[in-house]
Amino acid sequence: MDTCNGEDGTCYHDSSGGLQIRLNDYNLFLLGDYTEGTDVEGKVAAGGNITMNHFSVGHEMPDTNISNVLVAGGNLTLSNGGVWGEAWHGGSYSADQSVIYPRGSVAQGTPIDFAARGAELRNLSSQLASLPVNGTTTRESWGGLMLRGTDGHLNVFQVSASDFTGAKLLSIEAPAGSLAVLNIQGISATFAGFGQSFAGGIDQRGVLFNFGDATSINAQGYGFWGTVLAPYAHITFHNGSFDGGIYAQSLTGNAEGHVNPLQDHDLCELPGDNH
Repeated sequence: MDTCNGEDGTCYHDSSGGLQIRLNDYNLFLLGDYTEGTDVEGKVAAGGNITMNHFSVGHEMPDTNISNVLVAGGNLTLSNGGVWGEAWHGGSYSADQSVIYPRGSVAQGTPIDFAARGAELRNLSSQLASLPVNGTTTRESWGGLMLRGTDGHLNVFQVSASDFTGAKLLSIEAPAGSLAVLNIQGISATFAGFGQSFAGGIDQRGVLFNFGDATSINAQGYGFWGTVLAPYAHITFHNGSFDGGIYAQSLTGNAEGHVNPLQDHDLCELPGDNH
């Protein structure tokens, strides 16, 4: 896969043309509802209703970045917690006396065009799914799902959603600073009770789980180390965490969100290149 130097840094190109990957503005971004929410260190937005209890939002964001920390396109219902920044609700607002705003306030309005962003996310997911595979995926008999890429810039893996069922370990090996795209194929996926490891220098800021087809994702007692792009998926996620962003249709569950945003990447086509 060829490389070029773009205005925004290193970029890569293939026959699919130009593509920007910018999935680091929200810790959790949903097109629909967020239900049973708890602690999320970064920003949260949902185009539908948000319901959170015994929660905190945005406490790891710097004082210089407290706009749109909690945005509900619909109703916002809060109890027993705090919002470390500005909150918005497009519908009704309900909060008990224990809810605090240490460095912001709440107002009615919808500062995000969820329909437009949803179209962008679906388009991005589709284009990522069409990238040529250049990494190897091996499902070991003992339950290890082993991914290995050697490209210094972009490593693309094709993974069947069924490979995660009963897995014991997800191992991702790729060079430091590269982007690992896991194109996961299947209508539904289950993640439960297994760990994740890194090798070769890559970490969670370079890993993107792309669910191009999934409409249902169930996670229990699991930690996603990387950013999840699942624009069609309704996620049920209990007793776990996500170390990166989740961009999906909806989420129900008490999984905690930790700030470790995906690095920006550009996939581009060189002018006049017929590759």
